[in-house]
Amino acid sequence: MNEKTKIIEKKNLQSGIAVLLYAIVLLYAISTVYLYYKQTQWTHGSVFESDLPAHIKMVIVDGWYYSLTAFVYRFLYLFPCRNILIALFLAMCSAASVLLTAAACNCLLSQWGRDKNGRAVRNISLAAGLFLNLAMPCYIKGLTDGRYIGMESASVWHNSTYIVMKWLGILCLILYAKMEQKIQEGFSRKQWLVFTLMLTVTTGVKPSFLMVFAPMMLIFLIWDLLIKKVPIFRLFLFGCSVLPSLLIIYLQNVVLFGAQTGNSWILNPGKALSQHSAHPIIAAGLSILFPLIVLFKNFDALKKTRWFASAWLMAFFGFLEVYLFCETGKRAGDGNFMWGYSFAILAIFLVSMVKWLENIWEKGKSQVIKYGYLLVSGLALFYHLYCGIYFYIHLLQGVSYWMWG
Repeated sequence: MNEKTKIIEKKNLQSGIAVLLYAIVLLYAISTVYLYYKQTQWTHGSVFESDLPAHIKMVIVDGWYYSLTAFVYRFLYLFPCRNILIALFLAMCSAASVLLTAAACNCLLSQWGRDKNGRAVRNISLAAGLFLNLAMPCYIKGLTDGRYIGMESASVWHNSTYIVMKWLGILCLILYAKMEQKIQEGFSRKQWLVFTLMLTVTTGVKPSFLMVFAPMMLIFLIWDLLIKKVPIFRLFLFGCSVLPSLLIIYLQNVVLFGAQTGNSWILNPGKALSQHSAHPIIAAGLSILFPLIVLFKNFDALKKTRWFASAWLMAFFGFLEVYLFCETGKRAGDGNFMWGYSFAILAIFLVSMVKWLENIWEKGKSQVIKYGYLLVSGLALFYHLYCGIYFYIHLLQGVSYWMWG
């Protein structure tokens, strides 16, 4: 068999794999249509339990425009088949999260022989995008109230505003990374406007993303000023992209926690984490077991690789938010300070997956240590995925997202 024939066969193989992966993504998207449609019909009890009907009621019945998703629901309610349209909208958001996670992964893996192995890298990225949007905490019975409740997860199917925020947040990270790469020579006005608009829209859907993104961005703006000596005006302009989002957060705070609502938020360290878990620190560790193992092996990457450090900084600020704050009033016990950290978990899973793949391809001095690490981390990743698939299949069967045991 000559070299040309081998190349053609490899291309055909990768094309076949790509078709299979896209078919799986399509099947996943179709299954979410069914899940979200059943959730729109939920009234009480635990079968297909979801926040979605409450989110719809807030705008349709109460006229409470708490999020940009409220305007979408208001528009879709003009049509007779409103429930199926809402389900289709959320399913498209779920599919977009998979595809954008894959796109982000592909960008980070681009240094690995993209010209020679571009199709293989794209397939690996697509598989990673699917895996990371299904991965759930490593569940051990008895540590928490349920497979989701009491733990922290980036994979959520019961909260519509998070579902919409998720893909928008990933897109913001991609746009941010492209602008950050050009911080030395400068970015265009169009890039700044697009990034600012997307950041504003994402915050308008759910402010949780900005709560973990903005502190990370601020730290690197200071770093670029002091260490890289980037012109201060350019950094100031970059930082101004968050100003419209900060205004939205202020307005949403008035709507959600105004004096007339009876709700507020207070400083109460550990309260939110311990509401549904007798062992909150262990549960928190099991929620991100795979990223923690990869971090232990690649701790020096926090200093050398900005995208790796950025994700972990978001996770740090997200966990700090969950640990320090909790709500009072009707929202007490809802765990709404968790959403930013949930998104940050997706970010650390993404960069950990990329770093893990790099660890597979790199040539180490000790093969025993390398393969031992890959075995342990691979088993952790597999269990995250198993727990996610188990959880999702049971959701499709109508089991509540509380999912005891």
